[in-house]
Amino acid sequence: MNEHALRFGDNGNLIGIYTATSHPATRPGIVLVNSGVIHRTGPNRLYVNIARQLAAAGYPVLRFDLSAIGDSSPRGDAVSFEKSAISETSAAMAALGTHSGATGFILCGICSGADIAFLTARDNPAVVGAVLINGRGLHSVTDNSGDDGIETHASTLGSDASARYLLKSALFNPKSWRKLISGQVNYLELLRLLGGELLRPMAPRESRPDSAPALHAAFHQVLGRGTALLMVYSEGDLALDYMKLMFGKEIKKFAAYANFGEVHLPGADHTFTPRHSRDELIATLRNWADARFTH
Repeated sequence: MNEHALRFGDNGNLIGIYTATSHPATRPGIVLVNSGVIHRTGPNRLYVNIARQLAAAGYPVLRFDLSAIGDSSPRGDAVSFEKSAISETSAAMAALGTHSGATGFILCGICSGADIAFLTARDNPAVVGAVLINGRGLHSVTDNSGDDGIETHASTLGSDASARYLLKSALFNPKSWRKLISGQVNYLELLRLLGGELLRPMAPRESRPDSAPALHAAFHQVLGRGTALLMVYSEGDLALDYMKLMFGKEIKKFAAYANFGEVHLPGADHTFTPRHSRDELIATLRNWADARFTH
């Protein structure tokens, strides 16, 4: 495997691993964006696996560390995390383009990496595609707790996920019934979750967060520009509840865009811990990229 380290960024403070391809430079380059404070290997070495398999398929790949993560040095300025993450991801795209010859780029990230990937796609027209995996804050990323009111909905998102699990999975699992009969469950919490889910159609419509309209506009901006978006969700992930909270039924409007896609991977957890889940995710990513970007 042809891999080597790159140093790039305004002050050369960013470090990444470039995985080259032996194929002609006709496909977009892929940039993998940090998930939280997990360095460039990704959760469960997911990014290493993506980089090597996609490079073997003809896509040059760069997995890198944002400033102050992994081997990348901290910044010495007061730029907000959101702005620095977007500019550093754009710098990674430029570095990959210099070394591979790619002129268009696919951004891919899981959790907060998905959030950064989407915001960079919104701001940088060189992004021709973005794979957003379990993104739970696509409207912004922040280094403090004042996330435009989203934190006030956190308990609602958690309850929604728990109720969905009960109705779709636990009620059909013999182990769950044994726990119920043996008294190993919190009956009051069980009744609260199920009652809330059953009464939801009669409840008044929940107000959208203040950031929702801007996110709607950003999605239409990115899709209207022709950038391909693939939304990937693990089974029962809170990202599904986040999208429901932010868009409601309006999410159906995006299906009208030919460059919008959505995939649900049953049995996968948030970070794709089982090997078969990682293999399925990588196959999904490659099939989507090949369908969109090979001619």
